[in-house]
Amino acid sequence: MNFEDPSLTIKTLSYIYLLMKVSSWIGDRFILFVILNIFVFYAPINKKYPHFLFISRMTIKQVIEGTINMLECIIPRYEEEKPKKK
Repeated sequence: MNFEDPSLTIKTLSYIYLLMKVSSWIGDRFILFVILNIFVFYAPINKKYPHFLFISRMTIKQVIEGTINMLECIIPRYEEEKPKKK
C-alpha cells in the first residue's frame, strides 16, 4: 500500500473509519450473523438473483468511491509555483 497517493490514502482511511463506525453501531456479532446467513443461503439467493454478492459489493464500493471522488473534486490541490526563468 502506497500512502503517497492522496486519493488512495483518503479511500483507505475512509474504508477503515466506515468499518469502525458500522461495527460499533450495529455490533460485531450481528455483522457476523448476517455474513454467515448469506453464506448459508447463498445458493437459493444466487438462483433468484444471479451474482448477488458481486453486485452488492460493487454497488457499495461504487457509492463510496463516488462520494470520495466528488470530495476530491471540491477540495483544491496545492500546486507549488515554479520559478520563472528569464
